[in-house]
Amino acid sequence: MRGRLILGLLAALGAAIVLFALGFFAGRAARRGPGSASVVTAVRKIARLATVQMEISDVLRVEEVKTILVFDIPKNATLRLRGRVLGGFDLDKGFDVSADEARRVVRVRLPAPQILSVDDRLEWFDETSGFLNPITPGDRTRWTSWARASLARSAKDAGLFETAGRHAAGLFSDAAAAFGWTADVVVNGTPVTAATPAPAPAAPGPKPNP
Repeated sequence: MRGRLILGLLAALGAAIVLFALGFFAGRAARRGPGSASVVTAVRKIARLATVQMEISDVLRVEEVKTILVFDIPKNATLRLRGRVLGGFDLDKGFDVSADEARRVVRVRLPAPQILSVDDRLEWFDETSGFLNPITPGDRTRWTSWARASLARSAKDAGLFETAGRHAAGLFSDAAAAFGWTADVVVNGTPVTAATPAPAPAAPGPKPNP
């Protein structure tokens, strides 16, 4: 009888130890938060949102000259350019996400940013041509292509690619932070951090008494 009582007490004590251990590790896991798989999946899902758009306006003058004998016969036009240029990343080339679960850091590697699309609105005016050197449909097609390239170049010069990198870093950092992680973002081999928000304007001071 006494042996059975001791065995029962030992069994109860063992069960208590097991339950305590399970509760301890479950609580520890809960405090640690989600594992790396959840973070990596979230980062991959929002990667398609890492694009920025710029509104660009410009004026482009084009001219071509045709020489007949000793005479130069020009044809030209001026184009007013307005359009939206979308910049971002080709995620099929050089995009990679990995996780350091020990340090709770998700590493995101992106290729160089590029122009994804140009939505142009062109206005033709001030055209000059003649019978010997007319403006042809082929000219308009070629000049339109130049205009689109000019919009893309203007957006690039205005910092479209740098803005795309900082925007991506902000998205990934926010996604990682939601899981209690941090993000290490590298674009084309260069570490990138999220854009620093502009300081709030100072509150107006009291008006002087007249």
